Amino acid sequence: MTGSNHPLAHLSREALEALVHEAARAPSVHNVQPARWRFEPGGDVILFRALDRRLPVADPTGHDVDVSLGAAFEGMAIALSRLGLALGAPAPERRAQAEGCEPVVRARVSAGGTLDPLAPHVLERRSYRGRFSRRGARELASARLMEASDVHVIDDAADIRLSSRSHDAATWRFESRPEYHAELWSWLRLSRRDPRYRRDGLNADCLALSTPERLGAMVLLYPIVFRLLGHLRIARHLVSEAGQVRSAIALVLFMPRRTDSAFDVGRRFYRLWLEITAAGLHAAPMSASVDDPITRAQYEPLVPADRRLANVLRVGHAPVGAAAESYRLPTAELLV
Repeated sequence: MTGSNHPLAHLSREALEALVHEAARAPSVHNVQPARWRFEPGGDVILFRALDRRLPVADPTGHDVDVSLGAAFEGMAIALSRLGLALGAPAPERRAQAEGCEPVVRARVSAGGTLDPLAPHVLERRSYRGRFSRRGARELASARLMEASDVHVIDDAADIRLSSRSHDAATWRFESRPEYHAELWSWLRLSRRDPRYRRDGLNADCLALSTPERLGAMVLLYPIVFRLLGHLRIARHLVSEAGQVRSAIALVLFMPRRTDSAFDVGRRFYRLWLEITAAGLHAAPMSASVDDPITRAQYEPLVPADRRLANVLRVGHAPVGAAAESYRLPTAELLV
């Protein structure tokens, strides 16, 4: 698998799988997990995009998948750093082939890496979509978030309440489209009998649903039922996250440079989330607020001219033991 004179040559198959396993902990849109990996003779790593891991309705251009791939690449760099290895700059790759995949980038692994300071927080990171607890002061939490040029923190309670309402409106503008809801439904894993429950998508545990909520969602979110409830003006309340947003101690606006590629945005986004984790906080993305032009425009006055709003994260303290780990595909399926 690897050249005999290269640092990777001394790693067993199990060690290489451990690298892929850790890289897979990076966040991906709807937990679709598009990243596939190959360790080449000579020490290069190739990142592939799985062609069946797409969201044609919600992400027709593949932008969000590219962000997810960037996050996975950063995850691999962090994983390699544990072994004293460094992952070089990614270069576009076009020639490598793998069934059901297309190549994205190639990078060289070299010796001499140092442990990434965020590595200890990879396994701690959780997406928590429930209501945050009231532990901690808003001011303290915001102070612990980095004051980087690509971050703006909203911690005023009135502003958070306003954002909760606009986020619900944005969510409904998407969810009211039958094709959008049907696609989301295809990635929901609400029944524990679903063979995909522990593989991918958004399951009831990572959605922080109680047993009654889970059972109700299995019926009420079923596309035909949901469409009927939409006509009755009930459905929008089923997908409301206003309470969860209001419980946040802060909203974190992620604002990369306008010139940054989606791949580079994903790399930085993952590091930002790990920095939030390092501050002792949990987060959940509010992607609808960014994807919806009306709601996004409400944040534009806070975004510098040379930057763009790439995501909004609600941040807070999850109740003890409430933040479940999202499942991942078996590592063997991620190596091509």
